Amino acid sequence: MNMKQVRVFLVDDSQIHLAGLSVIFSATQHIDVVGETRYADKVLTHPALAIADIVLLDIELQTENDGIELIKPILTNYPKVKIIMLSHNKDIHSIVKSIQAGAMAYLGKDTPIEELKTAIQVVLQGNCIFLGETIPKTTLINCFSNTPSTHNAKAWNLSEREIEIIKWLSKGLISKEIAEVLHINVSTVESHKDNIKQKLNLKTVVEIVVFALQNGIITTC
Repeated sequence: MNMKQVRVFLVDDSQIHLAGLSVIFSATQHIDVVGETRYADKVLTHPALAIADIVLLDIELQTENDGIELIKPILTNYPKVKIIMLSHNKDIHSIVKSIQAGAMAYLGKDTPIEELKTAIQVVLQGNCIFLGETIPKTTLINCFSNTPSTHNAKAWNLSEREIEIIKWLSKGLISKEIAEVLHINVSTVESHKDNIKQKLNLKTVVEIVVFALQNGIITTC
């Protein structure tokens, strides 16, 4: 990947995590840390926002989902800034809320540093990445640009079992966990996922959940 120079603003209420990222990025040729803060109420007035290309934003600041609540005001004041959410929480509900608010990436705090650096470049080039799944930004724009459709599962030729699989995917379960809940083989779950992707013409789990929410196949995560 052709690396571009990027200015990053770090927002994380963990002093250890903040210091760790700062040290790592200071030794990275293509990344400049232009500011950092541990406090949610300091973010919108921080001078780094005016020059940052990307904000690495902790989802868990002082209250639950506090980071998500900052996305819209950041983008309202600085629409060219791209936001990457960092979290210990990997549930699809938080991912979808972040997407709806305008974040372009959502990564676990246990993401290897090289993957984090790659994600920064992916986002800088205009694409989105959620838990390692790269998605064209236009895909998400199309999903959220209109009011939800009223199509039901029959319109997409989805079986009851496939709808059930989608519901469990929306709760953040992986194939092995879904197999245990439904008392079926992991290979069967994978087969259902492949069929769902083919029927909906989608490639990733995040796209499936977003599409299902948008088209009334499921109503909530």
